[in-house]
Amino acid sequence: MSEISRACFLKRLLASAVFLPGVAALGTELDQLRGDRVGWARLKTASPYWNRHSGSDPVLMKFFREQTTLNIDPIWYSADVSDLAEMCKYPFLFSQGIGMVADPASRGHLAEFVRRGGFLLFDACNHHDVTPDFDAFIQNHLDFFSDTMPEARLVRLPPTHELYNCYFQIPDGKPPHTFMAGVYDERKAQHGLCGMLIGQRMVAVISVCGLQCGWDHVTAHPIVAPPGTDQACMRMLVNIYVYAMMQGS
Repeated sequence: MSEISRACFLKRLLASAVFLPGVAALGTELDQLRGDRVGWARLKTASPYWNRHSGSDPVLMKFFREQTTLNIDPIWYSADVSDLAEMCKYPFLFSQGIGMVADPASRGHLAEFVRRGGFLLFDACNHHDVTPDFDAFIQNHLDFFSDTMPEARLVRLPPTHELYNCYFQIPDGKPPHTFMAGVYDERKAQHGLCGMLIGQRMVAVISVCGLQCGWDHVTAHPIVAPPGTDQACMRMLVNIYVYAMMQGS
């Protein structure tokens, strides 16, 4: 499932300026693969917020198509967390947070998805009804992985991590943040990205940045979210996507 999808993704990027260690060594095996179109999918849950900001996902898809060589679908998809087979159609799933997945079977599906090679991005929405506590958001994900995959470990990614420069150069290795109603939150702004690792493979990124709020243009205040914040959020998302798909190359 995911290994083939990642290989197809790599084939598309070989013609671009992205060359990470190991990519050039793929050789003829990669050339024999058919580069299918890649889809962007959100994790569908029982929560009424699972598709929040999805109305602007086509904006993100347009950015992908204009700024990278990836032939990504211009529409977004969903994968129901109650259906493992549906989830496994996509090597990368975007989620509003593990707190929206309550039943044990679905949480087990997420663990199995990761074990099969899938990658998860958990990005907190800024709205207080969706994410009332950003520190708790991070802790909930740590608890989930500790319970379901005790071999996983949380790493706070340093500014020098490859994720911040694997496609776009993220200034100072600091991910962009958006804020609810233009109210600056210093504690939130101090958070970088967290990665969950199993061995050397990163299987998930945990973000309280509100990247989705950025590409949905929820920038509210020119000081807190200056012009270009939406572009910065999409560049960060592209880097996460590229890094996730390039692993194992």
